[in-house]
Amino acid sequence: MLLLAAVRERLGPDSVRTGLLFRRFEQTADGVRAHFLDRSSGLPVVDDADVLVGADGIDSAVRAQLYPHESPPRGNGVHMWRGVAHHPHVLDGRSIVVAGGTPGAKFVAYPIEDPATAAGDPLMNWVLEVRHGPSAPPPDGPGRRVTAAEARAGLASWKLPWIDLTALAEHSSAIFEYPMLDRDPLPRWSFGRVTLLGDAAHPMFPMGMNGGSQSIVDTRVLAWCLARENDPVAALGRYDRIRRPAVDAIVLANRNLGPEEIIARAEEHGGALPAGQAEQIATHYKTLSQATVAQVNTHSSWTVPRRGAAG
Repeated sequence: MLLLAAVRERLGPDSVRTGLLFRRFEQTADGVRAHFLDRSSGLPVVDDADVLVGADGIDSAVRAQLYPHESPPRGNGVHMWRGVAHHPHVLDGRSIVVAGGTPGAKFVAYPIEDPATAAGDPLMNWVLEVRHGPSAPPPDGPGRRVTAAEARAGLASWKLPWIDLTALAEHSSAIFEYPMLDRDPLPRWSFGRVTLLGDAAHPMFPMGMNGGSQSIVDTRVLAWCLARENDPVAALGRYDRIRRPAVDAIVLANRNLGPEEIIARAEEHGGALPAGQAEQIATHYKTLSQATVAQVNTHSSWTVPRRGAAG
């Protein structure tokens, strides 16, 4: 909602249109024509633009047109039950809980509301991973609703002294199940005036908090490239060259648990890993995702100056 408000403030209240189902695109020498279906009226809608950015998720229709013979997303048999509930704050109120080891046997919870400003118990986001088998589809399809009774049963074997798991299940307004999926890296994202961004370009297993954050970096780099190239085709090609190799490496690393390898190795070890071994795993992943302190502090800014601003 913060991003939506910022877009409307900078580009105008009518800059975001909803209710349109993307069908296909076609390119010309000087633009892109996108075809939609208006869901409310059932009428076709055609829009012309300088570029088309497919940011339409793991089942991207733009990606499907670019790669019509691509295989379906691949899963590892793990499904995530996700819920949000008001709950007394855990530890200092700003802590993230990661309990368990390998995917399919893990519980995660963290606050999404500041306990200091919440009127009552702050909101807590929680995820329970369950395993259905490598080839088993999610029951009733992705995004199915999980009942409170089902959630209580799934949480029954967990004993966490700082969280009332029964209350967490009972107080969640809705609990949904999503399969853990990714796709194989692509040889290219940009085709002329059309490109991909976020999960449409690089869906990945949720390790190391990199799904959403890498999508935001995509956006920063894409804006930077568009601001520096007069030719949109050159800008999208530059964006592809900068972002795709780096994110592809993260997609593949996340298949091997990414930084959460520390948790899995600790479980095998029967306790905390030696500091040096844990640091080695963490540093390797930070370096891969360009998130070490040195990398962040020495990298040139991707910020695009606003029109009229100095610099």
